[in-house]
Amino acid sequence: MSAGTQSNLVNRLVIAIREEVATQRRILELLNAQEGSIRQPAGPAFKTATEELEVQLKRSSQRTARRERAVVALAEEFGVAPSAATVGSLVERLGVDGELLAVERAHLVEVSGEIGRLNRRMATLVRLHRQVTRELIQVVLGPEDGGDVHAGGSLIDAEV
Repeated sequence: MSAGTQSNLVNRLVIAIREEVATQRRILELLNAQEGSIRQPAGPAFKTATEELEVQLKRSSQRTARRERAVVALAEEFGVAPSAATVGSLVERLGVDGELLAVERAHLVEVSGEIGRLNRRMATLVRLHRQVTRELIQVVLGPEDGGDVHAGGSLIDAEV
């Protein structure tokens, strides 16, 4: 493998990972905005963050595909089966030339971990919100015989 080809492929992979890190950080900002606004009535901040989050998530498959193409190309240069190649394994094979890639990979791992933690926290908040809402509806609208107000259908939040 020529040094120029390897360098070009590494640069492509670094760029793809940087795009993913930037997007993951934007997703993290949007999730934080959602979390902050979910603690209050569903207002414009929650709606805006949700809409932007949907856009970012729809575009993520394109970014992932770009990164995967770069990994496959670099794996082929090393004679490794693309299915066996990971960014981490490529960093190891590149040695000193993989330092920049290792840094970008670490950024991606870090921000992805933050997103996972925040998503779990958001899911808990949503479940708690739903539970409190159901209990309030049961208390306020529940039949006098103590039956479940939801037994005859479902209530939806048309605003969200």
